[in-house]
Amino acid sequence: MINHLERGYFSEYGKSLETIKRVDIRLKRIRETGYFKGKNNLDIYYEAYIVEGEKGRIVINHGFCECLEKYKEIIYYFIEEGYSVFGMEHRGHGRSGYLGKKYKNQVNVEKFDYYVEDFKLFLDQIVKEEGKILYLYAHSMGGAIGTLFLETYPGYFKKAVLNAPMMQINTGKYSNFVAAVLSKFYVAIGKGDEYILGQKDFEGIYDLEGSGTSDKYRYTNHLSYLKENEECQRGGGSFRWINEGIKATRKLLKEENVKKIDIPILLFQAGKDTFVVNEAHNKFRALAKNCTVVLIAEGKHELYFERDSILHSYLDRIFKFYE
Repeated sequence: MINHLERGYFSEYGKSLETIKRVDIRLKRIRETGYFKGKNNLDIYYEAYIVEGEKGRIVINHGFCECLEKYKEIIYYFIEEGYSVFGMEHRGHGRSGYLGKKYKNQVNVEKFDYYVEDFKLFLDQIVKEEGKILYLYAHSMGGAIGTLFLETYPGYFKKAVLNAPMMQINTGKYSNFVAAVLSKFYVAIGKGDEYILGQKDFEGIYDLEGSGTSDKYRYTNHLSYLKENEECQRGGGSFRWINEGIKATRKLLKEENVKKIDIPILLFQAGKDTFVVNEAHNKFRALAKNCTVVLIAEGKHELYFERDSILHSYLDRIFKFYE
């Protein structure tokens, strides 16, 4: 079995401009970009990286407030391993259609199901091709979208990796019940498009401790990109978004829905996660037909963006699973 010593993973990606440039050149050589029409005719941005003699196609489903730029390193590893890669930026994120009503950096959504329907359109129109094998790689909010998709539309993917999936949102000092009631109230009185309490527009302030990674080089490199690219800046979500998000997580954990998934799932938990609740993953595993949970005790929420000592063995597990 190939391991990380033979795969040539980068050391401290983001520290060396030479390494960043090397990745940029490699990806740019095969990158295809475009837009398709999502639900309600919204423009959805996507990227495709097609390699010759591909082992299969990995479809990336990114997380809350993210854009595909954050996945450049892992995309590089995927294509070097022989997989083509496809990814879209969810509605209200990155270069896709903007949905914030009052605030330029806010994540808002009409219905959480629209994320799922956009994803189906992406697969049907851009990704699927006869004879091609599809693998899902979904993170956080993308993990919720991916799980709902797997529960609703069987037959698309051979296997799925869920990285710290959003199966229960960490709502801080408020319980999920209180957060649901509060957000529903704000939506009902016409304030659903206001920011969730404590969230605001993107400010570009360095906050490694409060981030989803412990790796200063990867974090700093991406923060620099965001500061220079306003289209990918996101600050937080609306009351409507949190209300839709909580409803979505409750739906995806219903036993009758979980039982519909008939493919192998590899679910990663981060021991130091402050964004999602790991106990929900355990509930999902107990209901699922074929789900393996891997707890990375020292990892934070963004395991794909973590320091080398975590990331490299994490990637090895993913490649072994996809084989």
